[in-house]
This record gives sequence, C-alpha cells and structure tokens, in this order.
Amino acid sequence: MPTIAERWIQQGMEKGLQQGIQQGIQQGIQQGIQQGIQQGIQEGIQRGLLLDAQEMLLEALEERFGIVPRSIAKKIKEIDSREVVKGLFKIAMRVNSLEEFEDKLKIALR
Repeated sequence: MPTIAERWIQQGMEKGLQQGIQQGIQQGIQQGIQQGIQQGIQEGIQRGLLLDAQEMLLEALEERFGIVPRSIAKKIKEIDSREVVKGLFKIAMRVNSLEEFEDKLKIALR
C-alpha cells in the first residue's frame, strides 16, 4: 500500500501530465489556426493577382482589337495560372489579330 507521500506524488504527476497535455493541445490549436490564417491570406493574394492579370490581358486585347468575344474572355477567366496569363499578355502584344491570339490561346490551354 502506497504511503501518503507516494499518493501525493502520483496525484501530482497525473495532474501535471493532464495540464501538460492540455497546454500542448492548446498550443497545437493556436499554431494550426495561425497557419490556416496565413495560408488563407496567401491564397487570397494569389487569387487577387491572378484576377488582376486576367483583367489586364482582357483590357490589352480590347485596346488593341476592339470588343473581345465572350468565348475568348471566358477561356481567359478559366485560366488558373498567373504565369500562363502573363505569357498570353506578351503574346497579345505581338500578334496581328484577335484570331491569331485565339489560335495561340488554344495552344496554351492544351
């Protein structure tokens, strides 16, 4: 049979273990929340940059060639890579017609 001192020690260890587990869980939750927030912010920034690049491409096409058909605008808005949109912007500055751009767009989307 354990002595009173041994029981106190055991109870203290159990209580300390429980507190340690609780603190660990709380820290883990806080870190997870922070990482989630940071990831959400990053994804929001990336999405905003993509939308801006798409809009700039559409404006450039409109400035050069007039009204951009909805089919082309729709394809541009479906692109999920800012790098692809940037490449298409450069192409838009070099092509001689909207039809030529559309051909290049089809190639880029393959």
